[in-house]
Amino acid sequence: MNRAVAAILRLGTLAGVALAAAATAAYALRLGAAPALARAGVLVLLATPPVRLAVVAVGFGARGERRFALAALAALAVLAAVALLSTLGPGR
Repeated sequence: MNRAVAAILRLGTLAGVALAAAATAAYALRLGAAPALARAGVLVLLATPPVRLAVVAVGFGARGERRFALAALAALAVLAAVALLSTLGPGR
């Protein structure tokens, strides 16, 4: 499980940074794709920790360590709730 988590963190970080670098290059070249690349990079970087939590929850569940699996799922639920509430905003 540790190798899977490390691979997810590495891949998420590298993909996010690569997209940010591509956005910077696109901006320097005055290409219209720069904002979309930047948003994609931020999205990948923000999605990496929740994906890691999901993998950890599945890994602990497969090992039979229910308490740790539930703790990971609880943290994932809190992140999902905060993301949902933040999209609703105060006036919606």
